[in-house]
Amino acid sequence: MVRIVSLGLCLLLFSNTYAQEKDTMNRVELKPVIITAEKREGSLQKTPISVSALTGAQLERSKTVEMGDLLLQVPNLMAMNVGAPTLSTISIRGIMTFSVDPAVGVYIDGIPMFDGYSSSIRLNDIERIEVLRGPQSTLYGRNALGGIINIFTRQPGDTLRGFAEAGFGKYASQHYGLSISGPIVKHKLLAGFSGMYDTRNGYFTNLYTNSKYDRPEIFGGNAYLKYLVSDRLTFTFNLKGEQDNVSGAFPYVLGAENALANPYKINQNGTNQETRKLYTGSLLAEYKTRGATFSSITGYTYLRDTYRNYDADYSVYDMITYSAPMNDQMTWTEELKVVTAADRKLQFTGGLFGFIDRKHSQTVYTYGDDYALYDPNAPYTTNIYGDKHIYGAAAYAHLTYAISPKWKVSGGLRYDIEKRDLVTSTDYVKDGSAPVVISPEQKLKGDNNAFSPKLSLSYMPANDVLVYATYSKGYRTGGFNQYTTDVTKLNYKPEYTDNFELGFKSEWFHHRLRANVAVFYTNWRDQQQTLNLPETAIQNVGKMENKGAEIELTGIPVKGLEVSYNLGVVSSEFKALILPDENRENKDYKGNKQVFTPAFTSSLAFTYTYDFGHRWSLFVRPEWKWLGKQYMTYYNDLVQDPFSLVNATVGVKYAQFELSGWGKNLGNVKYISYAYATQTKENTPLLPGTPLTYGVSLKTRF
Repeated sequence: MVRIVSLGLCLLLFSNTYAQEKDTMNRVELKPVIITAEKREGSLQKTPISVSALTGAQLERSKTVEMGDLLLQVPNLMAMNVGAPTLSTISIRGIMTFSVDPAVGVYIDGIPMFDGYSSSIRLNDIERIEVLRGPQSTLYGRNALGGIINIFTRQPGDTLRGFAEAGFGKYASQHYGLSISGPIVKHKLLAGFSGMYDTRNGYFTNLYTNSKYDRPEIFGGNAYLKYLVSDRLTFTFNLKGEQDNVSGAFPYVLGAENALANPYKINQNGTNQETRKLYTGSLLAEYKTRGATFSSITGYTYLRDTYRNYDADYSVYDMITYSAPMNDQMTWTEELKVVTAADRKLQFTGGLFGFIDRKHSQTVYTYGDDYALYDPNAPYTTNIYGDKHIYGAAAYAHLTYAISPKWKVSGGLRYDIEKRDLVTSTDYVKDGSAPVVISPEQKLKGDNNAFSPKLSLSYMPANDVLVYATYSKGYRTGGFNQYTTDVTKLNYKPEYTDNFELGFKSEWFHHRLRANVAVFYTNWRDQQQTLNLPETAIQNVGKMENKGAEIELTGIPVKGLEVSYNLGVVSSEFKALILPDENRENKDYKGNKQVFTPAFTSSLAFTYTYDFGHRWSLFVRPEWKWLGKQYMTYYNDLVQDPFSLVNATVGVKYAQFELSGWGKNLGNVKYISYAYATQTKENTPLLPGTPLTYGVSLKTRF
């Protein structure tokens, strides 16, 4: 009922104000949105896929500073911080995973982030974010099972510009940002730099030490150098870096009742120290001819994410401590692409993609004195060493043919091939003695390949109306079962989604109202599920069906006021879900619902700007997000009841200066943000959602 009333209010607002404002319609309208979702520039409203675009101004007004803030900013997008700024859970239309291999791909300035810990970044000086819903493997390949989030940072132009900002808020939060860009040589050599620093005290108090617990400190920066060799040839070099120092990462609490009755209080003896270093460099070369654009983008990503003294038993007892003193990942990517001109009757986008991914790791589990209750050999330490190499290559082609001015058909095909090697070993250390080998060095090899087709038919009965039907297939890569003794289970295969979609895009009232609707059906098969018997191993035995709908409205009912409304509906059901039951035997929980996937979600935001003469202006942006009932474990025994989040930003501008105040979760709602979904309600560690926060910031632009 709340969702229907919200939608009705939006439409009523337009109908009541349309007549009043029609004499000024030529001056009040939504701006056209250009996107690159199909790896070529195109209009948002004429691209036959479910895609939303968030501008840098929208992100700034909504105080979107991390991936978790993207929650419901587009339909059916779930994004939650899971206890540290280094990791967020991202789900689109119920497609998600808890593996480090994402099910929703994240690209940053054209470079894919292969690891879940490299996908979650601080959002600073962003040009726009595009969210593509549904499988995108034809153009993007591996791990685009549920969709793609494309993040574009702001590039330098031929005009000197920049900003400096400082902000302070609850929990002693501090934010500082700086950006400057412009020409070194006019029309020839452009450069840009941005940097940021964030910190705060913890939301949580550790009763064991009677002190604040989760305290992040984040440094980040971005540098551009763009060389315009000629009107046709351009080189762009980009370097990004972020370092996160987190004291008290992932402050989970055992038991839902305890977590919500005593929120933001833990009682454990671990310090949970995490340090993440994430660096990305890229070189983009573009050459334009009259009929096509040729490009090459080379990327390198370095990720080092280490842990010290992580309390794996979540208690004051000296039982299990986790450390990762070495966890380095280096990824090289190369993509060669050709895109024909947009004015051609037959348009072509195609390319070759290759990557090398290498990861060194050492995982340490220390079993303390109190663990002797379960194992009389305690205390002792086990070390797990790994050296993984993955090599991959792909070729893709996507064609769009204009049958007539109103009808278009498009289709594509991609072929991915991947090979992987893993060298692993495990040893055992007790009382400072020499290591004892538990598992001698073993070498594993595996490979997989996948075809990812797509077919779409679109029809434009009018200039501002598009109807389309699409089939697309997504795939997520396979992997290793390194601890199995069954040689037939050493490798598990990729998993796939088949997605069927009908969409309708339109603009009304002389481009003052944008209304986009989509309905979809997704069949997720060959899911990678962990089976416990006869031994723990991942196998492709899961299957799930999703179906749902999305409504996305954006409009300007009166001058200065922009209204946006999103409605998401997802009905999910596992057709096969193998989990261990209370007797530690494999059982099929067929019929259960997907986790972190509310059946209904809704979001409403107003952005109002009023100018007081030439130099003064005021802006206000309240937003409301409603999340329906959701299951937090695969057993469906832990339920998060429906709840709302209310956020707001208000500010005043004078010339180049801006003073603003903001608040998030203004109702201080207590809810569960994250839980270990593979555990039962009684055993799962979970994280309460972010409490009420607020602050002020001052920004100057030039």
